[in-house]
Amino acid sequence: MKTKKYVGLALLFISLTLAITLGINFMLYAKDDHLLSEGITISGIDVGNLTKEQAQEKINQTLEKWLAQPLEFQAGREVTSLPLTALNPQVDLETPLNEAYKIGRKASLFARTQKATTAQDARFELGLTWDEQRLSETLAESLALFNKEPVDATFKISANNLMEIQPDQPGQAVQADTLVSQIKELEPFQDPAPLKVELQEVAPVLRAADLEAKKIDGLIASHTTWFDAANLERTANVRLAAEALDGTLIEPGEIISFNEIVGERTGDKGYQDALIVVNGEFVPGLGGGICQVSSTLYNTGLLANLKIEERTNHGLAVAYVPLGQDATVVYGAIDLKMRNTTGGYLLLRSKISNGSVTIEFYGKKTSGQEIVITNQVEKVIPFETEIIHDSTLAPGTQIVKQNGQNGYIATATRTIKVNGQVVETQSLGRSSYIPSNKIIAKGPELPAKPKPDPKPEQPAPETPQEPETPAEPDPTEPESTNSGAEAAGTEGESGTETPGDAEG
Repeated sequence: MKTKKYVGLALLFISLTLAITLGINFMLYAKDDHLLSEGITISGIDVGNLTKEQAQEKINQTLEKWLAQPLEFQAGREVTSLPLTALNPQVDLETPLNEAYKIGRKASLFARTQKATTAQDARFELGLTWDEQRLSETLAESLALFNKEPVDATFKISANNLMEIQPDQPGQAVQADTLVSQIKELEPFQDPAPLKVELQEVAPVLRAADLEAKKIDGLIASHTTWFDAANLERTANVRLAAEALDGTLIEPGEIISFNEIVGERTGDKGYQDALIVVNGEFVPGLGGGICQVSSTLYNTGLLANLKIEERTNHGLAVAYVPLGQDATVVYGAIDLKMRNTTGGYLLLRSKISNGSVTIEFYGKKTSGQEIVITNQVEKVIPFETEIIHDSTLAPGTQIVKQNGQNGYIATATRTIKVNGQVVETQSLGRSSYIPSNKIIAKGPELPAKPKPDPKPEQPAPETPQEPETPAEPDPTEPESTNSGAEAAGTEGESGTETPGDAEG
């Protein structure tokens, strides 16, 4: 009996203990149901037993300190650094925080009591992403101090007419792509190791070996035109086209095509809207200004005695070259083409200065040769003035919407001299330019001012006249003579002649 009694007491004690334990656990877990489970870490940061808000604040504080530390870049003996914030990383904390919060939250109470043990190894990582294009641009700009511009081979003509070549020097440029790959592997909250910057060799445009092999011994032609550097969009287009031409090597007999070298003018390449000539009018268009580069190239080609294979003048006269010496281009439609007839290689160089573009040809110089370009205006076509009515203008006002420009017919000639003697004269063709009318916009007419009412005229007072005393007839004259004379005079004053039209 005692044994059964003890067994019963023991079972009762166990039951009470279990009930109390479950009750305490139930209350504890009901109390901390809004907390992250114990043992949860996010990128090594312990966030167990914290609310989501507390965990977020703790991680953000650590993240702020981590992003503020410098990341070192080494290129040989040179070192520089950037804070990680400058690289603009994108951090995703919400996703790992939500996943961590799900740990231990099951449907059954038994499963929920297991959350402390299941969370012991629950590790989550911050989502760290990068805008690769923006990162690459930031690195290229910030690490430009590691870059080195290449140095072209140069030459000068000595007193003995020999070419003395100065050697070229290669440059170097930061390889941003390899750095992007290294940065993408950075672990949050870990001290980043210095990154090694890879430098790519940049070859010079003109090597000493090229000069020696191609028999390029000096400058044979150069031409410069001027533009308004304050017109930023047009200046940008001129610069892009000139840079595309720079460094082109032309073989003997090869045709140089402006459109093939410069390529299509697109916004992706950086070309901008500026004034172009369309149907005899200046209107905004993509790539406006590159015709100044093609015209400068054309004039340099003329002075280098190249054969002109294709050239078209503008519809309107342009100011940067003489009449008959311009060359318009339209990608896919109108091109400038010239053939290298110098008998040797040509090197094309272009230079942009503040408000000027210069194009040069280097090649095998012809001793004593001189090229002279002349032009002549055959006809001037005056512009007309066009009046348009604009109701948006104030009454009685007018503005000049477009200045007039004359049209022309002009010819150009190339004269080749050797040792001062003319050996050949070439016609470069006739160029026709249409006039551009002057356009004046006028507002509505001013309303007419009302005329004042005329004052009525007062009749003049009549003055009584005394009756005339008839004269005594002269007995010596016949009466009919006097009567006839008076009658004739009266008929003449009455206007027997018919009046004609007024001629002003």
